[in-house]
Amino acid sequence: MRENCFALPDDYRPVVIQEFSDGEPIGSHWNFMSGQRHGGYWSKDQAFVDDGKLVIRTEYKNISGARGYHTGAVIWRENKFTYGYYEARCKVDLIKGVWSAFWLMPDHIGRGQGYEIDIFESAWNYFAESTLHWNSYKNQSKKRVFMKNLHRGYHTFALDWKKNGLVFYYDGAPVWRVDDPEGKINFPVSLWLSCEINGSVGRNGKPKVGRKWIGNGVVTDKRNRLPFDYIIDYVKVYDNGDLILSEF
Repeated sequence: MRENCFALPDDYRPVVIQEFSDGEPIGSHWNFMSGQRHGGYWSKDQAFVDDGKLVIRTEYKNISGARGYHTGAVIWRENKFTYGYYEARCKVDLIKGVWSAFWLMPDHIGRGQGYEIDIFESAWNYFAESTLHWNSYKNQSKKRVFMKNLHRGYHTFALDWKKNGLVFYYDGAPVWRVDDPEGKINFPVSLWLSCEINGSVGRNGKPKVGRKWIGNGVVTDKRNRLPFDYIIDYVKVYDNGDLILSEF
């Protein structure tokens, strides 16, 4: 174990342990997102379990008359969370224009309520990013972490969120500490796993792939670069002494 590597404290109590099993429907614990999203579509069929892992697949296809880039997003359906320890082990291959993420989302951030907490996002070549958004997305703070081996094998991304602050971990190493002495980051959030396509809505109302968003470019070769798989080995949530559970 590396120096300063995070070790889960003995008094942290498991609340969610998702080690994906073949034959167990994703819908037993997760809700699917569907519909147009930036430069592509979220489609239910693009999130599935294979070989004991959750796969969110991005590919160019026609689903129900919608031709374009289709990917997926799932939301934990059994609880919302305030505070707690969150961890996911996942694999993200190198591809341009596809944004994979493990994140926490409040219901009413558009009304200025709550913080979006992006534990891990990958839309770049050699670094991942953790971000806080608040005040109806007028404010944000972020940390970029350069990882030469980001697209090689599996990595673990985690957040320890307590009443007085947050600590983000990549492969067990602390990469970002956010102090919150006044306890302002305290709204219930939903737990998300997702991919999105770089782009926007075109004049015809359909997804337009382009550099209108973020990341290292756009998907340009739908034959050779796709399908792209965001593979999640497990997701875990622990009560770290501050966790509050609420109804979804």
